[in-house]
Formats: sequence, structure tokens, C-alpha cells
Amino acid sequence: MLVLGISLLPVLVLLFYIYRKDSVSPEPPLQLVKAFFFGVVSIFVSLWIFTPIFSLLGLEFRNSQHLLGQVAEALFGAALPEESAKLLMLWLLLRKNKYYDEYFDGIVYASFVGLGFAAFENVMYVSEAAENWLTVGTSRALFSIPGHFSFAVAMGYFYSMVHFGQKKDTLSKICVLLVPVIAHWIYDGLLFAQGTVAEVIGMVFIFCFLVFVVLMYRRTIKLVAKLKDYDNPPPFPPYPQTPPPPPPMG
Repeated sequence: MLVLGISLLPVLVLLFYIYRKDSVSPEPPLQLVKAFFFGVVSIFVSLWIFTPIFSLLGLEFRNSQHLLGQVAEALFGAALPEESAKLLMLWLLLRKNKYYDEYFDGIVYASFVGLGFAAFENVMYVSEAAENWLTVGTSRALFSIPGHFSFAVAMGYFYSMVHFGQKKDTLSKICVLLVPVIAHWIYDGLLFAQGTVAEVIGMVFIFCFLVFVVLMYRRTIKLVAKLKDYDNPPPFPPYPQTPPPPPPMG
């Protein structure tokens, strides 16, 4: 019960946060449960479809102990297959979803998919940590779960901008996958790489990782606020009233 609690509590906090943000026209609970379940399924899509594809292409670096090998593994073994699987499940969820009628809904559904992925992954990691479950659970609550949330917010933001026609250019369509993949790659790359270099350089990587995480979290909050404004633009301030001219003399 303690393992499940520390694994799922950060997920529930972020789910509640994004659900409360969708206050004007909240999504039906059953749709959100479906999105979360799609996120859980995306783990198996990643492991059984996308990861084997990259392995067959010769893009498998899991046993590499070199810096470039670990950086490549962060991309082809984690960021690209995982975010591709999430995007596929998000597309399947939203392609005929009549409730997807606001910009902010893209972030809501993407967050539930991403956090479904993160929840299942977190339970596995914490369960396998044995006596270190508390340390692993705490560190993942502070970094891994919010990381998946941030990747999902970026994906949902660009998905809605393209879907509702705010941005129809090719670059924006590519960014639906490219931005979360790059963020995920940098996140994992800095962590994977620090174990392959000298301790002093590894500490530099950890410092860069912490700076990147702070900047990513701040950007995530801004994207949430920005997309809410598309659905609920702030009212224009009242125009100043020009005083009437003084009455004529005499």
C-alpha cells in the first residue's frame, strides 16, 4: 500500500491540478478515465511496437557505457518511442471525440494520457526498488512524474493549435511530436550521460539537469495559462470616456 501510495500520489495531484484548470467546460469523467487508460496502454505500444522498430534499424544502445551511446539511447530507447506511443494514443482518443471542442482540452487529454503512462511506469520502478523504494519514489515524484506531465502539456498545446487551425504550417504539425521528444531527450540524456563520465563532469550534468527541469516546469505553467486564454480571453479594459465639451459662454 505504501509503494502504491508514493507511486500514485504525485500522479493524482497533477491530474487534479489540470482537471481543476478546466473549470469552464470540464470534460466528462468517463472520457478522462479513458484517456488515462490509453496512457497505460501507450507503455505497451512503446515497448512492443516502437522500441522494436528502432532496434531493428540498429538504433539500440542499451548496453553502451559510452557517453554518445547513452545519449543515443535516451533518444531512440526512451524519448522517441515513448512520445510516439503517447501521440498515437492521443490521436486515437481525439480523432472522433465530440467533447474535444476547446483549445485547453488538448492539454487536458494529453495530460491524462501522459500521466497514465507515468503512473504505470512509476509503480513498476518503485516496486522494483526493494528497500530503496522510498528514495526512488520521492525522486520520481519530484522529477519523473512532473517531467511526463510537462512533455504531455507541450504535446497537447501544439495538438490543439494545429487541430483548431491556429497554426496550420508544417513546422507546427511536426512540433506536436518534436517538442515533447526533444524535452524528453534532454531530460533523459543528461541523466543517462552523467553515469559515463568522471564524477566532476557528472556533477555538471546533474546541475544542468536541475536547471533544465526548473525552466521546463516554468514553461509548462505558461503553456497551460496561454491555452486557457485562447478559450477565455481576458476582457478588454473599458475605453476611457472623453469628457463632454464645456457649454458655450453667454
